[in-house]
Amino acid sequence: MGIPALHRLKQTRTDALRRNRSWPGRLAFLSLIASGLLQCLCAPPSVEARTKTNLSSSVTSESMTHVWVARDRGLFKKHGLDVQFVLMPRNSLAVAALLAGEIDAAIIGPGHLINAALGGADLLGIANFHQKLDFRLNVRPEIKKPEDLRGKRVAISGPGSTSHTVAILALQGLHIDPARVSFLTIPGTEMNRRLALETNGVDATTLKGAMGDLYGNKGYTVLYNFKTTGVTLPQNMLVTSRRTAANKPKVVDGYLKAMIEAIAFTLDPANKEVVLRLLASNLRLNNPADLEESYKSVIDSYERAPHISLQGMQRLQKILAQSNPKISEVRVENTIDNSIMEKLENSGFIQSAYRKN
Repeated sequence: MGIPALHRLKQTRTDALRRNRSWPGRLAFLSLIASGLLQCLCAPPSVEARTKTNLSSSVTSESMTHVWVARDRGLFKKHGLDVQFVLMPRNSLAVAALLAGEIDAAIIGPGHLINAALGGADLLGIANFHQKLDFRLNVRPEIKKPEDLRGKRVAISGPGSTSHTVAILALQGLHIDPARVSFLTIPGTEMNRRLALETNGVDATTLKGAMGDLYGNKGYTVLYNFKTTGVTLPQNMLVTSRRTAANKPKVVDGYLKAMIEAIAFTLDPANKEVVLRLLASNLRLNNPADLEESYKSVIDSYERAPHISLQGMQRLQKILAQSNPKISEVRVENTIDNSIMEKLENSGFIQSAYRKN
């Protein structure tokens, strides 16, 4: 019990004795003392102040499941973070906010990280949550074969975005020169590109996993499916500024720990009902079959230990350089930092996260 509390208790005792010297009064006084002591003993310990921090992304697909889980299960709070999530309409805005110090971390496509490095931005990729490409190239119902795509409009969220690089790979897989189509930037989330496809604003776009299959069932033909190709490429990267990494190491560490535990939780079959609930609410899925397909896509795509592959980044750089040759000048090894991930792995944190789940 602290000194102020003792002073209050002493004053209460003095006042009570002055008011009533009878046995009933003394019994009431003793009851008051016991009640005060019980409250002090039973009061929960004060919670250590959490660090307020901002996290952003423009991704709204099932690739964000680990963030939804971390928020729902209180994992950010567990690791000392009071997180405000900001949905950015464009990845370029997230990059600008990182550089300005308005946000501490963002989940963006690694192509945006490379583009930012070309412009001199001092940002670091510290984790990569997905390597397997689980995308579909969906097209308007009137497009029946790959040749019909020539001269058509393909929606991307921006140059260097994952939707852009995946579209290039899909076109190459269909033996179509990407220069023969018109890439149209639809700013914002995947939802905006889906709407553009539905309203005939574009002729094709790439959609993630189960959402691509869902649109395929709605008549938007899957012209190319990465699911069975075995192709890998860095995607959905946790990025921070070099300044934030140096000045707020506990914040960066907290983000990684919370997200790794969220991935472990997600991949544990015992937690399937929780994950299904979060997928249903965040993706607005009502059909049980669509929900089940989305769940399968999620558990098949996550990296258990989300290290960043330098070779993967170099491969991505070559793809992006086809559209912008200057990108080949970027030293991609300077855009990533696996040291924090390595520290967590060497400490046994990652292994313990999976044992708990």
